[in-house]
Amino acid sequence: MKERYKNFLLIIKNKSAANGWWLFLFLILLFFHCARLPDSDEGIVLNGAWNLINHRQLYIDFFEFISPGSFYLIFWFWKIFGIHYFVAKFLAVIIVFLSSIGIYKITQTVSKNKVNRFFPLIFIITSIYWPIINHNTFNILFIIWAVYFFIKGLSDYSKNNLIISGLLTGLSILFLQQKGIVLLLALSSFLVISLIKEKKYLLLKLNFYFLAFSFLPLLFLLKWPLKTLYENLIVFPIFNYTETAKMPFYLFTIFLIVLLLMIWLFKKEKSKKIWLLLYVQFFLLLSTLPRPDFYHISLILFPLYVLIPISLEKSKPIDLSKKIIYLIILSAILAIIYPSTIFICFRDLFGSIRNNKLISYVKNNCSGPYLYAGPFIPEVYFETEKINATPYSFLITRLHTPEQFLEAKKSLEKYQPTCAVLDYKMVAKFNYDKNNPVDNYILNNYEPTFQEGDTYVYRILPADL
Repeated sequence: MKERYKNFLLIIKNKSAANGWWLFLFLILLFFHCARLPDSDEGIVLNGAWNLINHRQLYIDFFEFISPGSFYLIFWFWKIFGIHYFVAKFLAVIIVFLSSIGIYKITQTVSKNKVNRFFPLIFIITSIYWPIINHNTFNILFIIWAVYFFIKGLSDYSKNNLIISGLLTGLSILFLQQKGIVLLLALSSFLVISLIKEKKYLLLKLNFYFLAFSFLPLLFLLKWPLKTLYENLIVFPIFNYTETAKMPFYLFTIFLIVLLLMIWLFKKEKSKKIWLLLYVQFFLLLSTLPRPDFYHISLILFPLYVLIPISLEKSKPIDLSKKIIYLIILSAILAIIYPSTIFICFRDLFGSIRNNKLISYVKNNCSGPYLYAGPFIPEVYFETEKINATPYSFLITRLHTPEQFLEAKKSLEKYQPTCAVLDYKMVAKFNYDKNNPVDNYILNNYEPTFQEGDTYVYRILPADL
């Protein structure tokens, strides 16, 4: 009886410690994401949801080349809790927190280890500099939990777990089509490879369930014409986005090397869970090729986080060569938090738009419901409570087509917004060409009346009012 009482107290103590740890992580998230700083990457999603609030139809009345999940999720939360920036921000914090729990659950499924709780902390620290109100951040939640249930289904050949994994994979496609499709291909092809190796035809049945239920969430897309979806979500990103988003591949190369080193460490491993994680990590790394920066790569490193504890555990004693490899892997993963340290040191962690002169000027001096903010400052629409006078949340030469610039110009001529907000420094890295129909129209018909930093507000000339 005494021994049972001690065990009961130990369970309570362990649960209290675990709950305290997760509360600590959640408070870290809240603390570092309590600012309200204008951000263009967040602005894309906020402007999309804001358009929905203003009864504009996605892909019909306004153009986007990402799948609809993020816009509608924020739109629904605004409908329930009120239209406010911090409703969207708190939702994003919850999503990052649930993602970190998913990483821990995967790690526990692969190997129970005292250091497992450390890797959700790494994930949360890297999120400090992320634009967390973003389709990429929302998408990773479904990817992480899809992998978790897939691992469970692979372990016990459970139809139910594969069904849940399929549903979550389908949802990941609804939030970001490229990464979701990559995940679908990775998980389904892994089942095919397992079928070929093991000759267990139950895997064929499980793959059918996985694929069938992964397509179920995609029925939501039937509310739009298939031709429109094809042009916006497939053709445009393939033939336009990659050209503008080109950047150095050094970070991609570093983590490809890290992955190869990890594969070498596990070359004699027979666990399907471990090889699944390595396989998924490879596909997720490939998914960052269109834009392999710190943000996009740090989002998808969770399989490597999961494998570090078991790699340390299974390789004792560790010889010198393995020590060097571990040092490289750990250094690379710790380096991924570097942008967060810079953010903490040099950004205003408690910033607010309350004293933002630009936003105040537009609200007080730009009459009418419409505004143009560009080429890439879509956050201005929601912050000023104005409606985009064009169908495009942002417009960048070499990304958007000449036809799209002409369409945007026609919209400006139709709605004639009182003001246009321009910031060309934001798009200098894209070699933006100001000689285009939209900028020529604004510079010929508007005059600058306000400046804050590199951002200018132009008012329509009196003769055109």
